[in-house]
Amino acid sequence: MPSQRHHEPGDMYVKLSVKFPEHIDPASIPLLERALPARQPIETFGRGVIFDEVHLDEADTRTRGGVRDDPMDEDTDEPRVQCANQ
Repeated sequence: MPSQRHHEPGDMYVKLSVKFPEHIDPASIPLLERALPARQPIETFGRGVIFDEVHLDEADTRTRGGVRDDPMDEDTDEPRVQCANQ
């Protein structure tokens, strides 16, 4: 009888939780630079390039985020004005 695998190969997902410190002792920086991969050079832009730093927030699709409709759009018992045909 041929041997059977008890486990099929598949994807393995690992979830890591990393907490970065708010402050690093300047004396530790050379040790980190030796332990970590080399830094990537900082991208530079020409003098004519203007950009703004922005922070994106997650959209809350469950609510309208406090946006209120114009009260004129509400259905009330008041008669509405309609365009007259000519």
